[in-house]
Amino acid sequence: MKKPNVQLKKTKLFRGTDGYGLNAEVWINGIYCMYLIDAADGGCYNYEYNTYNNPNADQVKANIKELENYIKTLPEKDYGTFKAKIDMDTFLNDIFAAQEEEKLKKKRERRMSKLFQTAIVIGKPNENQIRYINFKQPLSGIPQTKLVFYVAKLINDECHDGVQILNTNFKFENGKVVFI
Repeated sequence: MKKPNVQLKKTKLFRGTDGYGLNAEVWINGIYCMYLIDAADGGCYNYEYNTYNNPNADQVKANIKELENYIKTLPEKDYGTFKAKIDMDTFLNDIFAAQEEEKLKKKRERRMSKLFQTAIVIGKPNENQIRYINFKQPLSGIPQTKLVFYVAKLINDECHDGVQILNTNFKFENGKVVFI
C-alpha cells in the first residue's frame, strides 16, 4: 500500500497538566483533512475532521480512510522493552518529531555556516557538541601562515577518536589552507 503524504502544519506546542500538548492541522495528500488536538492531560489525541461546509468533504473522508488503512498495515513499533501497534496518535506524533528534528537540523546548519566564516570548528560530525577558535574576522582575511599554524595544531592536538575539523568552507591540503 502506498504511503499517503502526511504533513502537520501550524503546529503549536504548549505545556499542559500532564506534560506537553500539541495542536496542529493534519494535511493528507495536500488537503487539509483534520485538526489534531492534544489537551496534554494524559489522554489520547482528539481530531476534528474538516468536513463541515467543505466542498471537498468526500476527498477529506477518503484521505482519512486511506491514512487509517495505511496505518493498519504498519508493523509493531519496537520501544526496546516492549512492542506496540502503531495507531493514528503514534503515527502523527512520529511525524511531528521528524518535522521538529528537521527544523533543528536546518537551524544548526545555518548557525554552523555563519560560524564557519570566522571560526575553525572542531567536533564529531552529526553531534551537537562542538568547539571552535573564533577569530572574529573572516578567515579569508587571516594571514595564511597563522591559519595553517592553527589548523595543523588542531589536527595534531584535537583530531582523534572521530573528532575532526567541521568547516566546509576550506580544506587543509599539503600544509596549506585552501578556501572553497
